[in-house]
Amino acid sequence: MQAKLTHRLISIAAFGLLRYNQFMTTFPDIVGIGVCTVDHLMQAPRMPLNNETMRGTNYMRQTGGLALSALVAAARLGAATKIIGRVGDDDNGAFIRQALTDENVDVSHLLVEPGTDSHVALILVNKQTGDRSIVSCPPTGSPIGPQDITRADIAPAKVLFIDDVTPATLQAAIWAREAGLWVVMDPGCPYEIAREILPYVDAPIVPEQWARDWMPNQPPETAAETLHQNGAKIAIVTLGERGSVVCSDAGLQAFPAYPVEVVDTTGAGDAYHGAFMYALLQDWDLARMARFAAAVGSMNCRALGGRTALPTRPQVDAFLAEHG
Repeated sequence: MQAKLTHRLISIAAFGLLRYNQFMTTFPDIVGIGVCTVDHLMQAPRMPLNNETMRGTNYMRQTGGLALSALVAAARLGAATKIIGRVGDDDNGAFIRQALTDENVDVSHLLVEPGTDSHVALILVNKQTGDRSIVSCPPTGSPIGPQDITRADIAPAKVLFIDDVTPATLQAAIWAREAGLWVVMDPGCPYEIAREILPYVDAPIVPEQWARDWMPNQPPETAAETLHQNGAKIAIVTLGERGSVVCSDAGLQAFPAYPVEVVDTTGAGDAYHGAFMYALLQDWDLARMARFAAAVGSMNCRALGGRTALPTRPQVDAFLAEHG
């Protein structure tokens, strides 16, 4: 009797250890919360004038959204990623789910709201310069709320990525800070709104226009320094083809972008974010992280679409070796 009981206890313990190991193995390194979008892209010889009809080329349908694209970039590099979001039960919602599944992004928390339409964006790309204009149609469903997430959805990860200030992202950022995660943010809202969540953000990565809207008469370096002084461990302002400025405890540093033949700048910032989060997981020094992220952002501009040219880790290593 005692032998059978001992054998049963050992079996239960072994099963529990197996389930624990499976959980720890499969839980993502990076969790992102944000709006998931379907992008309809087309190239034009130039931006059209009012009331002008123009012939476009190279139509493409692709997934988009700040958090979604950043997670795909990190997944291409080799990180385990998970999206927390909501889509409609329309064709676009099914397209988003399948596209993310194909990219090995965990969609187990991509919720579907019946009777609603997913987020859609129309993107017109200037064939001469690669610049783009975007018209966005918001989803008709409900945003992710605090009731849709739990601490267990966040805490086991290593990095949390957010792109807006909502009750859900604020709660997630607080949980992430308590659990010791890196919290990375690309604010898709003005500073006046973002300031509520910034105390919980370790690495704000903001575009130059956001910094100029916040501090109209100041250089982007001032925005990076101020974000760092206000509590960010690493504050980054991306400058497009001029690279980025980064402020940390090591001071203010500038990093150049890498020259490429630009086809489309859509998603370059998202690619940078995804690559930077991947670099955080590698525990590299700041200079290596910034250069790696700059390389991925530049490489993504070489094809139409926000994720068409997203590279793998070996491709980035080869690119960096080629560009010194």
